[in-house]
Amino acid sequence: MSDIGDKLKKLREEKGYTPEEIARQLHFTKSVVWSYELGKREPSHDHLCQMAQLYGVTVEDILKEEKHKLIIDLQLDKTWEDYKFCVGHMELNKAELEDAILLIKARRMVKNQTERKIHGPYGRKH
Repeated sequence: MSDIGDKLKKLREEKGYTPEEIARQLHFTKSVVWSYELGKREPSHDHLCQMAQLYGVTVEDILKEEKHKLIIDLQLDKTWEDYKFCVGHMELNKAELEDAILLIKARRMVKNQTERKIHGPYGRKH
């Protein structure tokens, strides 16, 4: 499936429409709706505009590429062997990466302690 096709299918499903309902409302054939969602055909600009309006989004929302998040657990030593971590254009060595992890942990601990002092142990402000 294409990214556009995936998005169109997701938007249709979020709105609770069937492909038949989309085809009927927009005066498309059902096979056109399916071909867009399966990535077999790219929708024309007019069709994109009609679908965007029906789904309550912009054409840009449908066309923009989604960025996929990559989760890397820096606690795992194996991760350090599989990836190259850089700051700017310079690669971090293992010691620098460990220092960065310790700094992040320390900042989180301080933040959590500060929030507990402000909000109390049960999340209420004093």
